[in-house]
Amino acid sequence: FTQQTFPIEFPNETGAPMHSYQLSLFDECAESLLYLVTETVATGRRLHLTEKTFKPICLRMPFMIVGTRGSLKYLRSYGFKTFGDLWDESYDDEIHDDQRIEKLAFTLKALDLLPAEEKQRIFALAEEVCEHNYNHFYNGGFESILWAELTGMINEF
Repeated sequence: FTQQTFPIEFPNETGAPMHSYQLSLFDECAESLLYLVTETVATGRRLHLTEKTFKPICLRMPFMIVGTRGSLKYLRSYGFKTFGDLWDESYDDEIHDDQRIEKLAFTLKALDLLPAEEKQRIFALAEEVCEHNYNHFYNGGFESILWAELTGMINEF
């Protein structure tokens, strides 16, 4: 194990290569209306955001999150914005995991069925939120919040 090179690429693996830890798939992202984040924890009660959520932010893309109830609300608590003005984000409030994912899938399907011009209009309207999130991530706003949170946790001991 200690001599293994990571990431491991398995024989006959299809789809995108295994490299969730880096920004990639730029061509695919350039052709997409939004980035569908499939978080590590998508069921249960634990709020848990990982690098997966921050990829579309770093790529300046609109996104939806397949995560636990309240994932979007949790992300907004850190100063990020989401896209509730452009599509239905009520799935984030759904208590039941299967119904939450079903609501999200319904919203994705509705977006997919839109004419190309409408998708382009939505993408253009999302740009302001994408820029806010990108700047918040890279220009210190998010970092300041995290440092304050960490300092508060340390001071509790």
